[in-house]
Amino acid sequence: MLVLLTMAASLSVDLSKFQERGPTRDSLAVLQGISSPGELEGALKQHPSDNVLQLMAKAIKVVDNTKAAINQLSARIEPAGLSKDLNFGSASLDEIGSFRRDLKTAEANAAAFLPRYAAILTSEQEQIKIAAVSSHVPKELSDQLLDGVRQRHAKMLNAISKVLTARTDYYRAYDNYVAFLSSELGSFKVVAGQLILANQGAVERYNAAAQAMTSAGRRVNELETDLKKHDQSLPEEWLRLTAAK
Repeated sequence: MLVLLTMAASLSVDLSKFQERGPTRDSLAVLQGISSPGELEGALKQHPSDNVLQLMAKAIKVVDNTKAAINQLSARIEPAGLSKDLNFGSASLDEIGSFRRDLKTAEANAAAFLPRYAAILTSEQEQIKIAAVSSHVPKELSDQLLDGVRQRHAKMLNAISKVLTARTDYYRAYDNYVAFLSSELGSFKVVAGQLILANQGAVERYNAAAQAMTSAGRRVNELETDLKKHDQSLPEEWLRLTAAK
């Protein structure tokens, strides 16, 4: 079945405003060129008391936890019964009915889960806010960091909303496809993996249902591919911050 990918997080802070502020100016220097969590870890070993480096490390850990929580939530959209495609050559009416119920459950979940994703992101924002306070970075830097988090979350929710809508459409189209085949059960046969229908009218109805399902699935894949482009070792805005690109 289709899997929702999570958008990689991004932290956007303009540190140039703080270049004349002692420790933060030093942090700006050590941040330059960092392009991976490993390099950030190395910088922290060299500058273990640097407040800005500490904050960024805490923020990245929070973001990683958010991604894990989003993956766990996404895995709950589809019931386990959808993990295998239905074999219409041998499926019973009870098995088809169970599969359709699972499709309707997945459709309902996709339509209802957006607030749960929003709650996960809200929790992330609160944790980063607490981390900023405990790291004792300048308030202006903290404010810019949190503004970048809010902007990122808005983009993430918009992208996730599109994927969830597409998945809702996909599950509905899939159910219509299964419903058609269920209505034709006993009047078609499967030969060498090919579906043989009784008449031209049935063929046309099948083609329409199959095309709708295929188009809906393609739309989900396109949107998930767009999300996957953001999934990198360090987010795009973080790389811009460190001038690593």
